[in-house]
Amino acid sequence: MTQGYVILAGMRRVPLTVFVPLVILLISAFPGVSQNAQVPPISWTCPMHPDVIEDHKGNCPICRMALVPVRIGYTWSCPVHSVIDEDRAGKCRICGRDLAQMTIAVTYACAGRPKTERLNPGKCADGSAAIPKHRLRAHGNHSPQHGGLFFMASDNWHHLEGVHPEPGVFRLYLYDDYSKTLPAAQMRQVTGTVAGKNVVIPLKLSADGKTLEAKIDGLAPPAADLVAKVKFRKDGPEYRFDFIFPSFSKDVAPSPAPVTISSDLPEKTGELVSQLAARNKEIEGLIQRGAFGEIYVAAFQAKDLALALDARSQELPLAKRAALTAAVERVVRSAWQLDAAGDLGDGDLIAKTYQAFTQAAGEVIAAFPAVRQK
Repeated sequence: MTQGYVILAGMRRVPLTVFVPLVILLISAFPGVSQNAQVPPISWTCPMHPDVIEDHKGNCPICRMALVPVRIGYTWSCPVHSVIDEDRAGKCRICGRDLAQMTIAVTYACAGRPKTERLNPGKCADGSAAIPKHRLRAHGNHSPQHGGLFFMASDNWHHLEGVHPEPGVFRLYLYDDYSKTLPAAQMRQVTGTVAGKNVVIPLKLSADGKTLEAKIDGLAPPAADLVAKVKFRKDGPEYRFDFIFPSFSKDVAPSPAPVTISSDLPEKTGELVSQLAARNKEIEGLIQRGAFGEIYVAAFQAKDLALALDARSQELPLAKRAALTAAVERVVRSAWQLDAAGDLGDGDLIAKTYQAFTQAAGEVIAAFPAVRQK
């Protein structure tokens, strides 16, 4: 058995050991509620990659920086009106959209020194209990705000959402690392193109200055396959984003329910091998469909399966165990890279990363030929 995860709308995976206490006891993260409620457990995150969340000390699997402690909670807020802050699902009081679950960092402060925050609760100098506070974490909201496809640029700061709301129209919304709309001055610096069917069309700032738009008449059918290339500054690097629209975008879409990845793994080695092969095939299908934001679920499942097989290395001849461990390490590393590449929405990078992943997964599967024949 290995670590299980829960996948929340618009967010990365979170360990079940972190999530379960929060579901039951999240009220501790909201001012004005009982101070006796249990606090969220300490998790470990990367200072440079806040979407990396572990339940133990270690190093970031992406940049190798030391992970730092954080208490993680969740709030329900409107994707468009961030002033909305609720402790349960519902509708935005301003626009009626479904509230999306967003990640917050929970800290504690004394009433007399509200700006001095600490990780642990306790008593203040005057004997009163420290007050729980929360703030939105960077990358804490990856929910589409207009029913489109949501990606993060590889600068780890800019985010964007592409929508194809009707025939002949492509629209690009741009956000910062907290998924807040870029200010007008920054929007005027953004340039880009959208391409499909060997035709390249420039993206132009909309009349209200809130989006980049392109008329794509004849460029794409309802099942659109479009490539946007964007510069956030005129002298800055160009970023590529692949958008595959199976249908027209709908502005207000219901928030999906959390999806739990079971912590239970098969007991038999042959079933572990079969499931690893199935997850590998599932990732290939997701890439073909352009469902880049869903890749990480199967990738992390495959990672856990590979680690479970590494724990069965004693079933192999001694001479083959080192090769298995090396292949498993590559599965783990490339699973994290698939997670990051899926966020970026770059189809070429995803394909290249998947090539490394599937090769490593294939080597793990091939290491157990006897059980594959059963």
